[in-house]
Amino acid sequence: MAFIIPDYTKIYCISKYCVRYYYVLIAIIPVVLFIFWFTRKTFVKFGNRFELEAYLKSKRTDRKLVMALRSLAFVFLLTAIASPFVLESKTVPGDPRLTILVDNSSSMVLYNPSIAYELYKKLEGSIPVNIRTIASGEHSTIGNGILNNIEGNDNVMVITDGVNNEGKLLGDIMLFATNVNSSVSALKMESVNNDVGVTIDGPPDLIKDTEGDFVVRVSVVGKKIRYTLQVTIDDTMLVMEEQGDTSKAFAFSKKFPEGEYHKLTAKLLEVGSEDYFKNNNVFYKSIKIVPRPKVLYVTEKNSPLAQELGRIYELDVRNSLQGDLSNYMAVILNDIRASKIAPYMDSLSDYVSDGNGLIFIGGEQSFDRGGYKGTLLETLLPVKIGAGEEQNKSDINIVIVIDISHGTEDYIAVEKALALSVVDSLSEKNNVGAVAFGHTPCQAWTIAEIKPLKEHKKELKDKISRLKFDGQSCFDIGIQGGFQMLSKVGGSKNIIFISDGKTTYQKLRDDTLETVRRVNVLGVKVFVVGVGTETDDLATENNLFLANMAALGEGIYYKADASNKLKVQFGDKDETKGEEFYNTLVPIDTTHFITLGLDEMHATVSGYNYAVPKPAARMLVTTHKNIPILVVWRFGLGRVVTLTTDDGLKWAGDLLNKKNSKLISKSINWAIGDLGRKKSYDVTARDTVLGKSTSVNVITKEMPQGEGLAFAKIDTNLYSAPYTPKATGYKELLGATFAVNYNDEYANLGINPEFTTLVEKTGGKVFDPSDTKGIIEFVKAKSKRIKIDSIDYRWPFAIIAMLLFLTEIAIRRYRENLERK
Repeated sequence: MAFIIPDYTKIYCISKYCVRYYYVLIAIIPVVLFIFWFTRKTFVKFGNRFELEAYLKSKRTDRKLVMALRSLAFVFLLTAIASPFVLESKTVPGDPRLTILVDNSSSMVLYNPSIAYELYKKLEGSIPVNIRTIASGEHSTIGNGILNNIEGNDNVMVITDGVNNEGKLLGDIMLFATNVNSSVSALKMESVNNDVGVTIDGPPDLIKDTEGDFVVRVSVVGKKIRYTLQVTIDDTMLVMEEQGDTSKAFAFSKKFPEGEYHKLTAKLLEVGSEDYFKNNNVFYKSIKIVPRPKVLYVTEKNSPLAQELGRIYELDVRNSLQGDLSNYMAVILNDIRASKIAPYMDSLSDYVSDGNGLIFIGGEQSFDRGGYKGTLLETLLPVKIGAGEEQNKSDINIVIVIDISHGTEDYIAVEKALALSVVDSLSEKNNVGAVAFGHTPCQAWTIAEIKPLKEHKKELKDKISRLKFDGQSCFDIGIQGGFQMLSKVGGSKNIIFISDGKTTYQKLRDDTLETVRRVNVLGVKVFVVGVGTETDDLATENNLFLANMAALGEGIYYKADASNKLKVQFGDKDETKGEEFYNTLVPIDTTHFITLGLDEMHATVSGYNYAVPKPAARMLVTTHKNIPILVVWRFGLGRVVTLTTDDGLKWAGDLLNKKNSKLISKSINWAIGDLGRKKSYDVTARDTVLGKSTSVNVITKEMPQGEGLAFAKIDTNLYSAPYTPKATGYKELLGATFAVNYNDEYANLGINPEFTTLVEKTGGKVFDPSDTKGIIEFVKAKSKRIKIDSIDYRWPFAIIAMLLFLTEIAIRRYRENLERK
């Protein structure tokens, strides 16, 4: 049997100086202490105490010398055993070659088709160069093409408009390229052909007799092209007709006429002859009108809110919960005492758990004034009844975590200003510290240690204003850095995380969410402030990621200016503000379905009930003095909403006006959830594009049949079948209407700004086609590799230890010989 020597290597480095077995160095202290004890020990027996003292006095110098030399010798010996070495980096020449990857997809027809071959001919004699095609036709698999052609430690030049409609995400591939030290560069391209196209954004479903918000976008590539935009409903009703010659977005709200399905069509008419693609001049969108949901409204008084809701929902108004609830999509309890609800608690709990909605509205007979506290009903609510204790500001600890990665450089001024406004919004009694994360390799570092803000506010703001932005995004490391600072203190612990959330690397998102979950379990709340998320192309995805961070951290996500909303959470009360200001409602979390788009809401309440959100709940609206007004959560399969002000009869009349009433209607719609779940038969087919399939979903008790459709059961009474259309326009299957548009290769034409940003993150550059000299120099510079060597220094330490031992022996021999003489 072979004898295997185990590896006990434990490397530790300070800068470039390292030891291979660092635990050996720990033995130095006990060894030196042992030598000190051993040297002082006397092994000779004396006749009396005076002889001993005389001996010790005569040997005092010898003992000190022996102890010093032996200690030094053992220190050098143990250091030699620990195997010290020094890391040295050297720049070595690499392989200066370039691979040109060409996107030959349909959208690239707008640019010079020979630009790639021309560049290849210019570079061919100067550096080794290859040229390959990575996409063609209507399949822009740019991400897959780059992944299949990078080898690590190489350089690629991608000639593309960056439109990636299939395969791997560009962000994931670019991050992978960075990790394997591959640089991805691109070329600046000017269009040689011009184009104009149109798209429509908006909801696929609307409740009968309600308005929907839509945006029609016209995109122009190249030179200005004259067009006339015409938007119609059902090919007969004209919504708008506008003229233009540049890219523009047209927003409108519309209530649709009677009928289950409607067709919203946008056409570009009278388009100039220079328009290259004609197929993207028409966009189709289907709108499904669903019946008004059946809602039960329980009230013991004449409610102004009931009158308003009756115009939107099929509203049944009763004065008790008695009777069958199963036919209702949601139940609203308006200012009802707990004693009136208690007899129906079992049926109400089952009703919500089965996936239905429940809304509680406050008043003089509910919540803290209605005997809810300590009852079974309180377990159903997302709030605990009663006022929260006013926390001493000096017990609140806050660490501001700032993203200084390369991705946020577009928002440097905005992010610094936002961070400074956050500092200004905090109470000076709060204990505040700051951490930044970024650089390469990515790490978190301390801007300012945590201490009362009044002691270092000016210094903290000065340090934030001088931050430099560079390096990689590593959100998880930033959160961990904030947590480590908070672990040194007691009291309330909070992180205010400031970032754009930009990444398409799913593992980084998953790691970050796991880190947030872990620190929250350890008592830290995470509040998130988004930067640059309003205009970014990936705003929806970034916002969802940042919102998930806040949700897992039991904090709040602020998309826009956060200072006023953070002041509600952590600031001091301004005595100069009147009572009306502090009773004004603040949509504190505007990422939820209910509060999305309600930033400009302005409503004042004159009264409210006292309640505190439970840990798993989401607080969406408060007053300026942080009184929770709208809190939601999920209970079983259902949803529960609490509105801790009244129905507008005495306290909350402002909530019934047209601008603010959306808060209530969206709360009810969220509680209702899926509008089709109570139907015994329903067909849904979503809009799609040529070349891609859609799913035809049918709610029914029996297997549905349809020509060309192969259904499979995916849930109780739910069946689905794929369908791939062959032509654009409106289609009908099993009575459901849906739209088929041109292939998404022809949508959003032009150079994708996200792609050029990702190029720079890999260490690549965007070159002018004529800059062949710059390309060659860049490839040669990038091809140089840094080689790290280790130089071993064990033997010098071992030799010094040996010399010290020999010196000690020689001195002892010499002094002994002197004593004999």
